[in-house]
Amino acid sequence: MPLGDNSSLYTTSERVDIAFNNSNDEYDTFDYSALAVSFYFGNGTTADDSLVNFGKNDTVVNFKQIFDGNGDGIVAFGGNGVLDIDRTGSGGNRAGEAQITVNSGDADILALRYLGSKGGDPNGNGGHVYADASTRLAGFTEGTVSNDNFNAATGNFTYFYDTALGLNLGGDTITGFGAGDRIVTTTRIHNGPDAGALITFGANGVLDLPGEMDGVKGDIGPAQGGQIDFGGSVSSLVLLNTVAGDGVTYYYYGVA
Repeated sequence: MPLGDNSSLYTTSERVDIAFNNSNDEYDTFDYSALAVSFYFGNGTTADDSLVNFGKNDTVVNFKQIFDGNGDGIVAFGGNGVLDIDRTGSGGNRAGEAQITVNSGDADILALRYLGSKGGDPNGNGGHVYADASTRLAGFTEGTVSNDNFNAATGNFTYFYDTALGLNLGGDTITGFGAGDRIVTTTRIHNGPDAGALITFGANGVLDLPGEMDGVKGDIGPAQGGQIDFGGSVSSLVLLNTVAGDGVTYYYYGVA
């Protein structure tokens, strides 16, 4: 089935470019109007900056992938609460020039998770994406901002899409999706004018993921959170459960 154009990273998240001023600046998410804020670090000297009131739906986008020593997709801050986003390798002499601290308003955030990258559109709207590591729960297989391919035929899987980030999470393909598998989002999937329990797909057979607002139809424009093609094996989903905790609401969907 045909997937749409999922090449642009930003949908409703507000992009904030970190200044190349070699100054230690503070950026507060409360200073911006959007529900989701994305702090973009380009290829330049930004010095040591602080991101405060950083929420579960906020992101860091870097011009290159942040060094991850063990390659597990979780970037831990140092013992001093600082992340070297320009680091090129292990050791003090590879820390690079730019460092950040990230605070939720209640406590320091000490780990970010990697959500892949987009190449960017002509306006430079791409990069390597990071968000609060605690949002992805144990046992989740996360759909990144890239176009991912998953095979659910080998077991029972829970595929996680953090739609509250206000980013396009790519055009994914999931084959072999069955009764024991789940789709989990952080905003409610659009359910049509009847608001019934059954979520049916459009004529293209593709599930349109919501953006950062609950129930906004994915393919009407800027709220699009990406798409999932099940290869024709699934034509509808049903909301099975809703779980709220630690500032995040998780919506669990399965086959009807």
